[in-house]
Amino acid sequence: MKLNEVYEFSYNYLVEISKDYVTKEQINDFISNPDTRNCSTFEDAFELGMAILQNFRSLRNVIKFAERKEDIKKEIRFPNLDDISKLDPVELSNVFIKKYNANGKCDWVNYCKGIVSMAKFLNGFKSYDEFKALCNLFDTNVKSRAAFALYLKERIHNMGFAMACNWLKELGYSSYAKPDTHMLDICIALGVIEEKKQLLDCFEEMDRIATLGGVTPYKLDKVWWLICSGNYYRYKIQLPKTYKEDFITKLKNKIEKY
Repeated sequence: MKLNEVYEFSYNYLVEISKDYVTKEQINDFISNPDTRNCSTFEDAFELGMAILQNFRSLRNVIKFAERKEDIKKEIRFPNLDDISKLDPVELSNVFIKKYNANGKCDWVNYCKGIVSMAKFLNGFKSYDEFKALCNLFDTNVKSRAAFALYLKERIHNMGFAMACNWLKELGYSSYAKPDTHMLDICIALGVIEEKKQLLDCFEEMDRIATLGGVTPYKLDKVWWLICSGNYYRYKIQLPKTYKEDFITKLKNKIEKY
């Protein structure tokens, strides 16, 4: 199997393991459309960003944004980005720690620094269209996209390169893939990168594999992520087991035959 066949092999594998739980039409919708398919305002982008910022290391288990979303939005005075950008992250973290009787002070401080810095970043644009124009300016080739994600990493606290890619892809930029641990493991299995610290190389290789397969990096990302996680969260369906190891084994065997 050559790299131009990897996507088709991956997609067919996903359909096979999912056939008793979701329809092919559901799979196609999931892998083709972003989580915020109707995103059109700063508020939409910021709320998505709040959810993504908790994905740094173990923050998700501390922040629990999905169940506390309305509480958190109320405390930070969402959707007023100007007010949010002026908040003191440490004082804000203390509010949440007290409110939820929580441990993980450093986690809350880092999350709140992320929220405030993201508000400052978005508040620097005159309109949402101006922000989108900047995104579009960098959405020209794989290297410029990587550069923009690295820029966001520097501007927004706690937003690493992979998380910046995730934010952009779920905002509707289908030329982005998120080089997370699953993508890194698969790219290592394919032999296109050597180790898990090669996030930039993984990002570029996923772009190449997707292009060779005639699909967007977003679609390749979603297929691989669903295989590894089994989490069809939009439909509240979780596959009963993980197929990541089996998929990687079959993928390596296929590649090694040629």
